[in-house]
Amino acid sequence: MTASRPVPHSDRGAAAPVRPAHEAEATEHRRTEAHLVEWEARLRAIEAAHAMAEHIAAFGHWRIDVATRTIAWSDGIARIFGRNQERATLPLDTHIGFYHPDDVERVRSAMDEALAGRSRTLGGGYEHRSRLLRPDGEVRVVAVHGLGEHDDAGRLVSVFGVCLDVTELVHSEQRLRQTGEAMRATLEAMDQGLVMIGPDDRVQVHNQRARDLLDLSDEVLHEGASFAAVRRHLAERGEFRSAPPEAREWLERGGFPTGIQGYERRRPDGTILETQLAPMASGGLVCTYTDLTERRQGEAALRSAEADYQSLFQNAVIGVYRARLDGGIVQANRALARLHGYGGGLMPAEGFNHDWYVEPDRHTAFLKCLETEGHVEDFVSEVRRHVGGERIWVAETAWVVRDAEGKPVWFEGTVADATERKRAQALIEHMARHDALTGLPNRRLFQETLSREIDGARRDGGWVAVLCCDLDRFKAVNDTFGHPAGDALLRVVASRLRGALREGDGVARLGGDEFAIILPGRGGARRIAAVARRLIQAAGRPVDLGGRAATVGVSIGVAVWPKHGDSADTLFKNADIALYRAKDSGRNTFRFYESGMALAVATRNLLEIDMRASIRSGGFALHYQPIFALADGAPQGFEALLRWDHPVHGSISPGAFIPLAEESGLITQLGAWALHEACREAVSWPGDLRVAVNVSAVQFRKTGLEHSVMRALAASGLPAGRLELEITESVLMQDSDAVIGSLHRLRAMGVRIALDDFGTGYSSLSYLCRFPFDKIKIDRSFIRDIDEPVAAAVVRAVVGLGERLGMAITAEGVETEEQLERVRRKGCTEVQGFLLGRPQPAAQAMALVAGRAAA
Repeated sequence: MTASRPVPHSDRGAAAPVRPAHEAEATEHRRTEAHLVEWEARLRAIEAAHAMAEHIAAFGHWRIDVATRTIAWSDGIARIFGRNQERATLPLDTHIGFYHPDDVERVRSAMDEALAGRSRTLGGGYEHRSRLLRPDGEVRVVAVHGLGEHDDAGRLVSVFGVCLDVTELVHSEQRLRQTGEAMRATLEAMDQGLVMIGPDDRVQVHNQRARDLLDLSDEVLHEGASFAAVRRHLAERGEFRSAPPEAREWLERGGFPTGIQGYERRRPDGTILETQLAPMASGGLVCTYTDLTERRQGEAALRSAEADYQSLFQNAVIGVYRARLDGGIVQANRALARLHGYGGGLMPAEGFNHDWYVEPDRHTAFLKCLETEGHVEDFVSEVRRHVGGERIWVAETAWVVRDAEGKPVWFEGTVADATERKRAQALIEHMARHDALTGLPNRRLFQETLSREIDGARRDGGWVAVLCCDLDRFKAVNDTFGHPAGDALLRVVASRLRGALREGDGVARLGGDEFAIILPGRGGARRIAAVARRLIQAAGRPVDLGGRAATVGVSIGVAVWPKHGDSADTLFKNADIALYRAKDSGRNTFRFYESGMALAVATRNLLEIDMRASIRSGGFALHYQPIFALADGAPQGFEALLRWDHPVHGSISPGAFIPLAEESGLITQLGAWALHEACREAVSWPGDLRVAVNVSAVQFRKTGLEHSVMRALAASGLPAGRLELEITESVLMQDSDAVIGSLHRLRAMGVRIALDDFGTGYSSLSYLCRFPFDKIKIDRSFIRDIDEPVAAAVVRAVVGLGERLGMAITAEGVETEEQLERVRRKGCTEVQGFLLGRPQPAAQAMALVAGRAAA
């Protein structure tokens, strides 16, 4: 039964009509729909407000479904991430993948712990600050907070997350941190100490420099320390005793000064400290401390220097002055007065001006240089003395003095008498361009003259011939009669060459026995040839050297401008090439340059260049030829022989490259290398096998051979007795006393000395008596002709000498059994040659010896 509902009345006493039931239901439905519409509108308004809040506050939210591991984003999240504008539900792993690669694993770990219910965060959620990577490559920083949602059974069903874009906050924090670090670095880099005190009289900021200057520990001066306590500590140490009274009063009673104050005081340790006090508007105080010790010491030194300067100014031995910019002298010292003839150092009060130059243009040049450069260095000029008018040379140095704004106000300078210096310079200039021995122009003046003559011929027409001259047999005269005689010969030849030329021709000594001649003028090859013949004839006449007659010849190479070269250098080079051809043609003759001559010289020069490169790159090698005893055939050692395998030309004969190495001086480097390499190799040989190394005459002329031998022995560890140096008779021909002395010193070390190629020199027997050689090696030419009576006699004589002097005798170049048998019968003690072993690399040479020992 349905309960009755009150019936509404339109007025009292009258009954209202009853509505049908379906009409009431329709009314209720409309009311419900209206409520739904209203709630939807409210919900949309809330969502719009929420979206607006997310946009304004730069945050967003999401919901993670635990069961499906999916995530739903709000508009704010899509805006922050720059992705998924349609707000589609995403797999959680996709969402995590949007973070920066370096943060992905940390974010995943936090979310996994939250979804597994292991989060330590209140509410079972998570939180982190991480970087995300937007599609355009921009990196944003977000702060994320998550909270878990549980069902009635307590199971985690979802996690709500709020994401706030904190990129600008992070950047601000970073800038603030960098600013703080920069401020701290600036404070610590300051040369001044700084202390900032707050209104509460406590230290807010300070740097290490302040602690150092005040000599305070961290316990006394630190942030938060009472500045009154700091002052008391300083006062107790007596730091303020030398402060000005007004500053000392403030420092001792406390409080802040009313305005900026500064004072200096001397600390107990002697340092001078400047203190600046600056009150701050906030009520605090900034104190700065500057160490003025060095500055004050410098000022004192400057005052002392000024006094010294005044003393030096008046007492200097050279003239010193101060002048106006127009040259008028306003102050001068006594030395300048004396230089200009004023006795007692007195000068007229007026009229002593900077106008003393003999050449009027010198004054203008001096002032112009001074104006342009600001200084003049060593301005040498001829001047007139004010008293007497005598001419002297002076050297002047001056500099402009400027005011604080850089404007010139005057100039100062020094003046020294340079008369003797000028004379000495003239002499030096002459010596610099002339040969001291003969008085002829030297190479420098020759080149200047040749360039000048070529310029004149190019301008006026004509030709210029260059004759390069080299004396023949001069070395023999020098070695035979001595260097003083050689010098006398050069002076005579120089005079004869000069006498064979006409006026206008020039002759120069380039060095040693080299002369060069310039023939300018008009004419042809006949005149040049006639001059060359006269020169050869003049130089070839005998020269009396203290009662002994000496004769030399001269070889001449000729090149003519412009036919044989357009420049001075080219012309001289081609004349030198022609000189080589004249020497090759038998000497004591002359040759004109021809184009084909350069090829031979170029080939020689290229070979020298290649040799230098091979020395640097290790392109040389040593081969070893065995030496055997004739008595029992036992190996005695090896001779080390240089080999050069050229990268282009293949194997080059030692007969080709050894003379070139000696001529170019490269034999010194090459010989030192061979010596060290032979000792290094020989130290590993069995028994007491020796290694023999050839030493060139050039190596003896250079210093350092003995040291090179000692270094080679020390570096290798080879006993000195196993090293044998082979020298030829040409070594003994040069400065024999020095060579003999060097050989004795080498012998004293224990090194053996052998005389190589015996019988091919000039004075072997005399040297055998002066130096006890360990070995004599008979030249292969005597072994080759041993069947001839003369050769056989020489061999017998050498063997006899060796027996009497206790020397071993080695026969070189044994190539046949007959030769081997004959040298055995002659009494030779050692043998060497192709019959017994060719020069081979070290390993093969040792194998040869091992094979003979086994046999």
